Amino acid sequence: MGTIKLCFTPFSIFSPIPFFCITLFLIAYKWTEISFDNLYLLFLGIVTSLISSGASNFWNHTNDITEDLKNNKKTLLTSNIITQREAILISFFLYISSFLMVLYISSLVNRQIFIFFTIWMIITWWYSDDIFLKKITRFRLKTHYFGEIITYCFAYPIYTLSIWLIFSGSFSKGLILSLIFLFIGLAGVLLKDLKDIKGDREAGLKTLGVVFSPSKLIKTSCISLMFFFIVILIATNQGYFNTLSFLIIFPFIFLLKNTFFHFHRKKWKLEIGDGKNIKSMVFSTYLSISMLGLINFI
Repeated sequence: MGTIKLCFTPFSIFSPIPFFCITLFLIAYKWTEISFDNLYLLFLGIVTSLISSGASNFWNHTNDITEDLKNNKKTLLTSNIITQREAILISFFLYISSFLMVLYISSLVNRQIFIFFTIWMIITWWYSDDIFLKKITRFRLKTHYFGEIITYCFAYPIYTLSIWLIFSGSFSKGLILSLIFLFIGLAGVLLKDLKDIKGDREAGLKTLGVVFSPSKLIKTSCISLMFFFIVILIATNQGYFNTLSFLIIFPFIFLLKNTFFHFHRKKWKLEIGDGKNIKSMVFSTYLSISMLGLINFI
Protein backbone atom coordinates (compact mmCIF):
# COMPACT_ATOMS: atom_id res chain seq x y z
CA MET A 1 0.00 0.00 0.00
CA GLY A 2 2.88 2.36 0.77
CA THR A 3 4.27 1.92 -2.74
CA ILE A 4 0.90 2.70 -4.32
CA LYS A 5 0.50 5.74 -2.08
CA LEU A 6 3.85 7.16 -3.25
CA CYS A 7 2.86 6.52 -6.88
CA PHE A 8 -0.28 8.59 -6.34
CA THR A 9 1.42 11.40 -4.37
CA PRO A 10 0.90 14.22 -5.03
CA PHE A 11 -2.73 14.05 -6.10
CA SER A 12 -3.08 15.40 -9.65
CA ILE A 13 -5.21 15.29 -12.78
CA PHE A 14 -3.27 12.14 -13.75
CA SER A 15 -3.79 10.01 -10.64
CA PRO A 16 -5.15 8.40 -8.53
CA ILE A 17 -8.29 9.22 -10.53
CA PRO A 18 -7.35 9.13 -14.25
CA PHE A 19 -9.14 12.44 -14.82
CA PHE A 20 -6.75 13.58 -17.55
CA CYS A 21 -6.97 10.36 -19.58
CA ILE A 22 -10.77 10.13 -19.39
CA THR A 23 -11.11 13.76 -20.47
CA LEU A 24 -9.00 13.20 -23.59
CA PHE A 25 -11.07 10.11 -24.40
CA LEU A 26 -14.32 12.08 -24.12
CA ILE A 27 -12.96 14.79 -26.40
CA ALA A 28 -11.81 12.21 -28.96
CA TYR A 29 -15.18 10.45 -29.36
CA LYS A 30 -18.88 11.14 -29.53
CA TRP A 31 -21.07 8.91 -27.39
CA THR A 32 -22.65 7.54 -30.59
CA GLU A 33 -19.20 6.28 -31.70
CA ILE A 34 -18.50 4.21 -28.60
CA SER A 35 -17.65 0.58 -29.31
CA PHE A 36 -15.88 -2.24 -27.53
CA ASP A 37 -12.65 -1.37 -29.34
CA ASN A 38 -12.85 2.24 -28.15
CA LEU A 39 -13.52 1.16 -24.57
CA TYR A 40 -10.54 -1.18 -24.78
CA LEU A 41 -8.38 1.77 -25.81
CA LEU A 42 -9.76 3.73 -22.86
CA PHE A 43 -8.75 0.88 -20.56
CA LEU A 44 -5.25 0.78 -22.04
CA GLY A 45 -4.97 4.57 -21.77
CA ILE A 46 -6.02 4.57 -18.12
CA VAL A 47 -3.57 1.81 -17.22
CA THR A 48 -0.77 3.56 -19.10
CA SER A 49 -1.45 6.94 -17.51
CA LEU A 50 -1.64 5.47 -14.00
CA ILE A 51 1.57 3.45 -14.34
CA SER A 52 3.53 6.22 -16.08
CA SER A 53 2.48 8.97 -13.67
CA GLY A 54 3.17 6.52 -10.85
CA ALA A 55 6.65 5.91 -12.24
CA SER A 56 7.38 9.64 -12.37
CA ASN A 57 6.08 10.23 -8.85
CA PHE A 58 7.88 7.25 -7.33
CA TRP A 59 11.18 8.15 -9.00
CA ASN A 60 10.79 11.69 -7.68
CA HIS A 61 10.35 10.44 -4.11
CA THR A 62 13.29 8.08 -4.57
CA ASN A 63 15.58 11.06 -5.20
CA ASP A 64 13.97 13.45 -2.71
CA ILE A 65 14.93 11.77 0.57
CA THR A 66 16.96 14.74 1.84
CA GLU A 67 14.31 17.31 0.93
CA ASP A 68 11.48 15.16 2.33
CA LEU A 69 13.30 14.77 5.64
CA LYS A 70 13.77 18.54 5.91
CA ASN A 71 10.06 19.05 5.13
CA ASN A 72 9.06 16.37 7.68
CA LYS A 73 7.40 14.19 5.06
CA LYS A 74 6.71 10.58 6.00
CA THR A 75 7.41 8.22 3.10
CA LEU A 76 8.61 4.65 2.69
CA LEU A 77 12.12 5.99 2.24
CA THR A 78 12.26 8.60 5.00
CA SER A 79 10.80 5.99 7.39
CA ASN A 80 13.42 3.42 6.27
CA ILE A 81 10.72 0.92 5.30
CA ILE A 82 12.46 0.36 1.98
CA THR A 83 15.99 1.21 0.88
CA GLN A 84 16.82 3.64 -1.90
CA ARG A 85 18.21 0.71 -3.90
CA GLU A 86 14.85 -1.05 -3.70
CA ALA A 87 13.08 2.17 -4.67
CA ILE A 88 15.33 2.51 -7.74
CA LEU A 89 14.37 -1.01 -8.87
CA ILE A 90 10.66 -0.22 -8.41
CA SER A 91 11.07 2.98 -10.44
CA PHE A 92 12.81 1.09 -13.24
CA PHE A 93 10.03 -1.50 -13.24
CA LEU A 94 7.28 1.14 -13.47
CA TYR A 95 8.99 3.09 -16.26
CA ILE A 96 9.70 -0.04 -18.29
CA SER A 97 6.16 -1.37 -17.76
CA SER A 98 4.59 1.88 -19.00
CA PHE A 99 6.95 1.94 -22.01
CA LEU A 100 6.02 -1.63 -22.95
CA MET A 101 2.36 -0.66 -22.70
CA VAL A 102 2.94 2.25 -25.08
CA LEU A 103 4.84 0.03 -27.51
CA TYR A 104 1.87 -2.36 -27.58
CA ILE A 105 -0.63 0.48 -28.07
CA SER A 106 1.51 2.06 -30.80
CA SER A 107 1.39 -1.23 -32.71
CA LEU A 108 -2.33 -1.65 -32.04
CA VAL A 109 -3.39 1.78 -33.35
CA ASN A 110 -0.54 2.04 -35.89
CA ARG A 111 0.69 5.38 -34.56
CA GLN A 112 4.23 6.11 -33.33
CA ILE A 113 3.19 7.14 -29.86
CA PHE A 114 6.32 5.61 -28.35
CA ILE A 115 8.49 8.37 -29.84
CA PHE A 116 6.75 11.12 -27.85
CA PHE A 117 6.46 8.91 -24.79
CA THR A 118 10.20 8.16 -24.83
CA ILE A 119 10.95 11.89 -24.79
CA TRP A 120 8.61 12.26 -21.81
CA MET A 121 10.39 9.41 -20.01
CA ILE A 122 13.82 10.97 -20.51
CA ILE A 123 12.69 14.41 -19.35
CA THR A 124 10.88 13.21 -16.22
CA TRP A 125 13.72 10.84 -15.30
CA TRP A 126 16.31 13.60 -15.62
CA TYR A 127 14.08 16.07 -13.77
CA SER A 128 14.23 14.01 -10.58
CA ASP A 129 17.53 12.16 -11.04
CA ASP A 130 20.03 12.84 -8.26
CA ILE A 131 21.68 9.42 -8.53
CA PHE A 132 22.77 8.65 -12.11
CA LEU A 133 22.48 11.48 -14.63
CA LYS A 134 23.64 14.14 -12.17
CA LYS A 135 27.07 12.47 -12.14
CA ILE A 136 27.31 13.14 -15.88
CA THR A 137 25.51 16.46 -16.28
CA ARG A 138 26.32 17.76 -12.76
CA PHE A 139 22.89 19.36 -12.87
CA ARG A 140 19.55 18.19 -11.54
CA LEU A 141 16.68 19.89 -13.32
CA LYS A 142 14.46 19.93 -10.26
CA THR A 143 16.87 21.88 -8.07
CA HIS A 144 16.72 25.07 -10.14
CA TYR A 145 13.66 27.04 -11.22
CA PHE A 146 14.93 27.18 -14.81
CA GLY A 147 15.07 23.39 -14.92
CA GLU A 148 11.56 23.19 -13.44
CA ILE A 149 10.10 25.47 -16.11
CA ILE A 150 11.94 23.74 -18.98
CA THR A 151 10.77 20.32 -17.76
CA TYR A 152 7.13 21.29 -17.50
CA CYS A 153 7.20 23.13 -20.85
CA PHE A 154 8.26 19.89 -22.52
CA ALA A 155 6.75 17.19 -20.32
CA TYR A 156 3.13 18.37 -20.20
CA PRO A 157 2.62 18.92 -23.97
CA ILE A 158 4.50 15.74 -24.96
CA TYR A 159 2.65 13.61 -22.42
CA THR A 160 -0.67 15.09 -23.55
CA LEU A 161 0.15 14.23 -27.15
CA SER A 162 1.20 10.69 -26.16
CA ILE A 163 -2.09 9.91 -24.41
CA TRP A 164 -4.20 11.75 -27.00
CA LEU A 165 -2.76 9.70 -29.88
CA ILE A 166 -4.01 6.54 -28.18
CA PHE A 167 -7.54 7.70 -28.94
CA SER A 168 -7.19 9.86 -32.05
CA GLY A 169 -4.97 10.36 -35.06
CA SER A 170 -5.76 14.09 -35.26
CA PHE A 171 -2.32 15.59 -34.72
CA SER A 172 -3.50 19.19 -35.07
CA LYS A 173 -6.13 18.77 -32.37
CA GLY A 174 -3.51 17.03 -30.26
CA LEU A 175 -1.28 20.10 -30.53
CA ILE A 176 -4.15 22.34 -29.39
CA LEU A 177 -4.76 20.10 -26.38
CA SER A 178 -1.03 20.04 -25.66
CA LEU A 179 -1.02 23.82 -25.48
CA ILE A 180 -4.10 23.81 -23.24
CA PHE A 181 -2.53 21.40 -20.75
CA LEU A 182 0.80 23.20 -20.97
CA PHE A 183 -0.80 26.23 -19.32
CA ILE A 184 -2.28 24.00 -16.63
CA GLY A 185 1.15 22.51 -16.03
CA LEU A 186 2.80 25.92 -15.77
CA ALA A 187 0.14 27.12 -13.34
CA GLY A 188 0.76 24.05 -11.21
CA VAL A 189 4.55 24.22 -11.13
CA LEU A 190 4.42 27.85 -10.06
CA LEU A 191 2.47 26.95 -6.93
CA LYS A 192 3.66 23.44 -6.06
CA ASP A 193 6.79 24.52 -4.16
CA LEU A 194 5.08 27.06 -1.89
CA LYS A 195 4.48 24.48 0.83
CA ASP A 196 8.10 23.26 0.69
CA ILE A 197 9.93 26.60 0.76
CA LYS A 198 11.54 26.04 4.17
CA GLY A 199 12.92 22.58 3.36
CA ASP A 200 14.02 23.56 -0.15
CA ARG A 201 15.86 26.62 1.18
CA GLU A 202 17.62 24.53 3.85
CA ALA A 203 18.61 22.02 1.17
CA GLY A 204 20.17 24.81 -0.88
CA LEU A 205 17.74 24.49 -3.79
CA LYS A 206 16.81 27.35 -6.09
CA THR A 207 13.25 26.31 -6.82
CA LEU A 208 10.54 28.74 -7.87
CA GLY A 209 9.23 28.90 -4.31
CA VAL A 210 12.66 29.84 -2.95
CA VAL A 211 13.70 32.36 -5.62
CA PHE A 212 10.40 34.18 -6.23
CA SER A 213 7.91 35.68 -3.80
CA PRO A 214 4.54 33.95 -3.27
CA SER A 215 2.74 36.99 -4.71
CA LYS A 216 4.66 36.77 -8.00
CA LEU A 217 4.04 33.03 -8.24
CA ILE A 218 0.30 33.34 -7.62
CA LYS A 219 -0.02 36.18 -10.11
CA THR A 220 1.88 34.33 -12.84
CA SER A 221 -0.01 31.11 -12.12
CA CYS A 222 -3.33 32.92 -12.41
CA ILE A 223 -2.27 34.51 -15.72
CA SER A 224 -1.24 31.09 -17.02
CA LEU A 225 -4.73 29.75 -16.25
CA MET A 226 -6.25 32.72 -18.03
CA PHE A 227 -4.31 31.74 -21.15
CA PHE A 228 -5.60 28.19 -20.64
CA PHE A 229 -9.16 29.47 -20.93
CA ILE A 230 -8.34 31.80 -23.82
CA VAL A 231 -6.83 28.96 -25.88
CA ILE A 232 -9.96 26.85 -25.34
CA LEU A 233 -12.20 29.71 -26.45
CA ILE A 234 -10.08 30.43 -29.54
CA ALA A 235 -9.95 26.73 -30.46
CA THR A 236 -13.73 26.51 -30.06
CA ASN A 237 -14.15 29.51 -32.33
CA GLN A 238 -11.91 27.79 -34.91
CA GLY A 239 -14.08 24.66 -34.86
CA TYR A 240 -11.78 22.31 -32.94
CA PHE A 241 -14.38 21.85 -30.19
CA ASN A 242 -18.16 21.72 -30.01
CA THR A 243 -19.75 25.19 -30.08
CA LEU A 244 -21.18 24.59 -26.60
CA SER A 245 -17.58 24.64 -25.35
CA PHE A 246 -18.03 28.41 -25.16
CA LEU A 247 -19.77 27.62 -21.84
CA ILE A 248 -16.22 27.42 -20.48
CA ILE A 249 -16.63 31.18 -20.08
CA PHE A 250 -18.48 30.57 -16.78
CA PRO A 251 -15.61 28.88 -14.89
CA PHE A 252 -13.38 31.53 -16.50
CA ILE A 253 -15.51 34.26 -14.91
CA PHE A 254 -15.39 32.32 -11.63
CA LEU A 255 -11.58 32.35 -11.78
CA LEU A 256 -11.48 36.07 -12.52
CA LYS A 257 -13.92 36.95 -9.75
CA ASN A 258 -12.63 34.70 -6.96
CA THR A 259 -8.91 34.71 -7.68
CA PHE A 260 -7.63 37.30 -10.16
CA PHE A 261 -9.66 40.32 -9.03
CA HIS A 262 -9.41 39.27 -5.37
CA PHE A 263 -5.60 39.28 -5.38
CA HIS A 264 -5.39 42.23 -7.77
CA ARG A 265 -7.25 44.39 -5.25
CA LYS A 266 -4.75 43.30 -2.60
CA LYS A 267 -1.78 43.91 -4.93
CA TRP A 268 -1.21 40.14 -4.94
CA LYS A 269 -0.30 39.95 -1.27
CA LEU A 270 -0.87 36.46 0.14
CA GLU A 271 -2.51 36.17 3.56
CA ILE A 272 -3.76 33.31 5.74
CA GLY A 273 -7.41 33.70 4.71
CA ASP A 274 -6.64 33.44 0.99
CA GLY A 275 -6.64 29.64 0.87
CA LYS A 276 -10.16 29.49 -0.54
CA ASN A 277 -9.20 31.88 -3.34
CA ILE A 278 -6.28 29.70 -4.36
CA LYS A 279 -8.57 26.65 -4.24
CA SER A 280 -10.84 28.52 -6.65
CA MET A 281 -8.05 28.22 -9.23
CA VAL A 282 -8.07 24.44 -8.86
CA PHE A 283 -11.87 24.24 -8.88
CA SER A 284 -12.27 26.36 -12.02
CA THR A 285 -9.62 24.27 -13.80
CA TYR A 286 -11.19 20.91 -12.96
CA LEU A 287 -14.67 22.21 -13.76
CA SER A 288 -13.62 23.57 -17.14
CA ILE A 289 -11.79 20.36 -18.12
CA SER A 290 -14.84 18.32 -17.08
CA MET A 291 -17.12 20.55 -19.13
CA LEU A 292 -14.82 20.39 -22.15
CA GLY A 293 -14.82 16.61 -22.07
CA LEU A 294 -18.54 16.08 -21.46
CA ILE A 295 -19.68 18.75 -23.92
CA ASN A 296 -17.61 17.30 -26.77
CA PHE A 297 -18.60 13.72 -25.89
CA ILE A 298 -22.32 14.46 -25.94
